[in-house]
Amino acid sequence: MEKLKILVMTMLPLLAGACRINGGKETLYPSPPEPIQEVKQDSTVLDSQINFAAPYPIESLDLFVYRADGLRDLQLHRRVCADKALLSLSDSLPKTLAVVANVRGTFNLDALNHFDSLEELVFRFTDDNPKAPLMTGIGSFVPGRDTTIALTPLLCTVQLTEVSNWMDGDRLAENPRVWLENVNGQAEMFRERGFSVRDPVASKKVRLPYDIGLYSQYPGTILYCYPNDLPNPTTGNPATELIFQYEVEGQTRTLRYILHPIQRGTVIPVEVMIR
Repeated sequence: MEKLKILVMTMLPLLAGACRINGGKETLYPSPPEPIQEVKQDSTVLDSQINFAAPYPIESLDLFVYRADGLRDLQLHRRVCADKALLSLSDSLPKTLAVVANVRGTFNLDALNHFDSLEELVFRFTDDNPKAPLMTGIGSFVPGRDTTIALTPLLCTVQLTEVSNWMDGDRLAENPRVWLENVNGQAEMFRERGFSVRDPVASKKVRLPYDIGLYSQYPGTILYCYPNDLPNPTTGNPATELIFQYEVEGQTRTLRYILHPIQRGTVIPVEVMIR
C-alpha cells in the first residue's frame, strides 16, 4: 500500500487534537471541528438524502464521497452536525460513501485522497465516548437517489449481569470491584474483523453497589473495550480479561475471566460465581 504522509496538527487544551502518524497508521485525537469548504458546482445539481441506521446517538458526521471506478479518488468531504445529510453532486455516476460518526478531530484530506487510504485511519480507545461512540459505515449510492447507511461502533460492551456467592459459612465478598485488562488500545476505524491487541490498556475500576452475601446480586455494571478477535490469543496478542476482586475476612481475592473472541460492536453478558 502506498505510504501516506500525515500532517501533524497542533493540540489544543481540553478540545485538543488532530491527525498524526502512529506506527504507520493515522490516529485521531479530539479537536474542534473546522469549517468545510465545498466546491460550487456549475452544472446541474443532483441531491441525495443520506439517512443513517445507528445503535447510538449521532452528534456529528464526516462523509467521504469517492468515485466508484478508476482510482476511486475522493470527490467530496462534508461534515454535518446532524443525524442525516443532503449531498449535492453534479454528475450521475455511482459513488462510494464512507461515513465516520462522532469524531471531534479533523481529517487530513490529502492523506485520504483514495478510498484504500481509509484503511490507515485508527482511533484510540481512551478517546472514545460511550455515550456517543465512534461509528463507521460504507455504502454506495447514485446521485439524485436517496439511500441509508448502517453505522457500527468499534466500542464493545461487557455487562456484569449476575454475581453469586457460593462460599461456605455465609461469608461475605466485601468491597467487590471489577475492571478489564488487556483492552485493545487502538483499532482501525473501518476494519470489520481480524483485530489484534495494540498498545493494551486497562479499563477503569468500577465498584459494585453492595457486598455479595447469601443472595445473588444483579448489578448490571457496564465496562467497555475495543474488539480483540484473533482466533488464538498469544503472549504478543493477549486475550481481554474481566477482573473481579473482593475481600473475604480482610484477605484480597481476585477472579479472572477470559473474554475471547470479542468482535466489533458486540455486547457480552458475564455472570460471576464466587466459590
